[in-house]
Amino acid sequence: MRLGIQGFKPERLKQLRLSADMTQTDLAEKLECAPGNISKWEKGDSCPSAQSFNRLCEIFSTSEKWLIESPLNDQDAKPSFYRSQVSTHKSSWDIAKIRLNWLEEISYKLQESLEFPPTNIPIFEGNDARLIDDAEIEQHASKCRGLWRLGNGPVKDVIHTLEKSGVVIARDEIGYVKMDGISKWSVVDNRPYVLLAADKANPVRNRFDAAHELGHIVLHSKISHEQYISHYDLIERQAHRFASAFLMPAESFSHEVTYATLDTLHSLKPRWNVSIAAMIKRCIDLEIVSAETGTRLWKARSARGWVKAEPLDNATAFEQPKLLSRSIQMLIENKILSKDQLRNELGIPQDRLERLCNLPNGYFSSNSSERILELKLRSPGKNSYTTDRNPTQQNILNFPKR
Repeated sequence: MRLGIQGFKPERLKQLRLSADMTQTDLAEKLECAPGNISKWEKGDSCPSAQSFNRLCEIFSTSEKWLIESPLNDQDAKPSFYRSQVSTHKSSWDIAKIRLNWLEEISYKLQESLEFPPTNIPIFEGNDARLIDDAEIEQHASKCRGLWRLGNGPVKDVIHTLEKSGVVIARDEIGYVKMDGISKWSVVDNRPYVLLAADKANPVRNRFDAAHELGHIVLHSKISHEQYISHYDLIERQAHRFASAFLMPAESFSHEVTYATLDTLHSLKPRWNVSIAAMIKRCIDLEIVSAETGTRLWKARSARGWVKAEPLDNATAFEQPKLLSRSIQMLIENKILSKDQLRNELGIPQDRLERLCNLPNGYFSSNSSERILELKLRSPGKNSYTTDRNPTQQNILNFPKR
C-alpha cells in the first residue's frame, strides 16, 4: 500500500521537473529530501506526504487539483516533429514536448466551453515521406494558399492564418537556442498544435518557423513515428521546402526577382518578410540562378557579415498567437469562471500558463481584464469532447462553476 497523497500522478511530477530542466537531485534539494524519494514518486512506488505535496505546488506554482489529475494522453499515436539543430541537447526535446502537451491540454479544456475555428487544412494522404517529391510539395503549398484565399503575394500574418485554419499555436522560451519549434497532430481533438521557440528567433525567422511546422502538418500527418526517426533529414528538408513555397509562391516570386543580387534581395525583404538566406535558397530551388551563382551569393552574404544576423531582421514586430489569450479573456469576461478558478482548472505552472496563452506576466495574479473577441460560447447541448477524452463520444462538458 502506497502512503502519502492518494491519487498523486507520477507523470505530473516528471513533467514539472523536466519542463523546469531540473534533475531529481535539484528537486530533492528544494524539497529538502533524499533524491531517492523523487525517483520513487516518479515511478509510482510511493507518494509524497501532504507536506511535500504542498511544497511541490509552491515550488512549481501549480494547483493541487492538477497534480492528482491524469495527463491528457493521446498515446503518442502520431510523431511530434522537432525543428532543431543536430547538436541540440536532449533536454530541449523533453522540454519542448512537455510544453506542447500542456498546450494541447489547455486547448482541450478551453474547447469544452468554447468553439475554436474548425480545422481547414489540406493534408497529404500518403504515409511514406520518401514518395513526396518537390513538385507535390509545391502543389500542396499552392493548395493551402488557394484554400485560404491568400492570393500570390506575401502572407501578411502567418500565425493568424494558421489559427484561422484551426491550428493552435504558442510561442515560448525553451531555454536552448538551437531548438526552433515542435508540432504534432493530436488524435484527441483531431487538431494540429505548434510550439515555436522564442529563445533566439527574430520576427522574420519566426514566420518561417511557423510555415515550416505547417509543412509537417500538411505533408506528414500520416507518417509513423518510426519513419520520422528513420528519415528525419528528408522530412525536415521537405518541411523547409514547403515553407519556402508557401511564403514565396514560384510564379510571383520569380517575376519579382529579375536579377538576383544581394542588393535586390535586400530590397525585397520588407515586402516578402523572409530572410535573404531563404530567398537565396528559393532562387536556387526555382532555378532563377545557377548553382554557381547561388554559391557566389552565399559567399557574398557571409562576407557582409549576414550569417548570424541580417539587415531588417527586426524591422517588423513578432506575429503573436491570439486564440488562447482571447479564449481565456472571454471566459472571464462572461463570468464563466474567475481568474482563480480558471487557473486552478488549467493547473500548469502560472508563469508557463501565461506564456503558452500569450498573456501578460502576472495576468492570473491581477484582477484586470480586457474586452476582446469574436469566439462563440457553446450552446447548451452542443456536442463536445468528454471527460474520458474519447473523441468518439460527443456530450457537452462545461467548466464547473464554483
